[in-house]
Amino acid sequence: MRLAGVNYPSRLALGPMAGYTDAGFRRLAREMGLELAFTEMISAKAVVYENEKTFTYAVSHESDHPLGLQLFGSEPHIMAEAAKILAERYPYEILDINAGCPARKIMRNREGSALLRRPSLLFDIVSAVKKAVAKPVSVKMRIGTTKNTINAVEAARACEAAGASFITVHGRTADQLYTGRADWDQIVKVKQSVSIPVIGSGDIFTLEDAVEKMDRYKVDGVMVARGVIGNPFLIRDIVNWFAHGKGPKPVSLEERVKTAKKHFDYIAEDKGEYRALLEFRSHAGRYFSGIRGSSVLRAKLSSTESKEELFALMEDLFKG
Repeated sequence: MRLAGVNYPSRLALGPMAGYTDAGFRRLAREMGLELAFTEMISAKAVVYENEKTFTYAVSHESDHPLGLQLFGSEPHIMAEAAKILAERYPYEILDINAGCPARKIMRNREGSALLRRPSLLFDIVSAVKKAVAKPVSVKMRIGTTKNTINAVEAARACEAAGASFITVHGRTADQLYTGRADWDQIVKVKQSVSIPVIGSGDIFTLEDAVEKMDRYKVDGVMVARGVIGNPFLIRDIVNWFAHGKGPKPVSLEERVKTAKKHFDYIAEDKGEYRALLEFRSHAGRYFSGIRGSSVLRAKLSSTESKEELFALMEDLFKG
């Protein structure tokens, strides 16, 4: 996969997920071999209005590159100004525009997937950001807002005409949220309609899913998201398969515990132990889903008050 002049042998990208793909998780993903990642989505208005909390989403570690910063908004001049501010303060290689978030709050503000209702506005946003920063600009979108208004091809062509370097398409409509199945046939239509690279996204939970999508739909690369929550090992499997021709490596319970501990420590380094304890709850249950004793761990997570207590809970799984 070649994007904006850079080769990515693994043909894999980590998608932006609010509350999950923070700097700590991306740091762990890089250790699994990840080549390209995107930040959690960042509000362009909040950047321009100098909201300090918002800037924390742009923080990255030295190993966390190449990195795409994802901006959401609906006003071209605000998006352009935010991209410029971020470029002056933080190191990143790609500016990604969010035209895919299906959250009602975001869409009510005519942001995220709501941009698909007006491809001309998407064109204006990409054009404005492209002029504002000397970096590749990409767009992540859904295939439409509803099944009756699927217009990913039109939106993709608008993005290409405005100067986007590549596009990522999630094969669901906004009103599907994350239900049903991703429609990869619509992703293929986008791939066939533009000359820039297209990354496909949706329903990649196993190495077999990634291989099948690449072979069958001929996209330039795939993006993983929900499938790696509590399972960063999937990143390693996909990277090893596409970049090195190696099969998946079995994951022992010992490795799961060791990786989960490291993940927690990375969050704590960035945000402090108290915040890490709160945020890691959504990850911990996923790391040990289906493993004997994991239901006890999940039940006790909400009352865990220290790193030592959390780690002891995870180590108790060995005794189960």
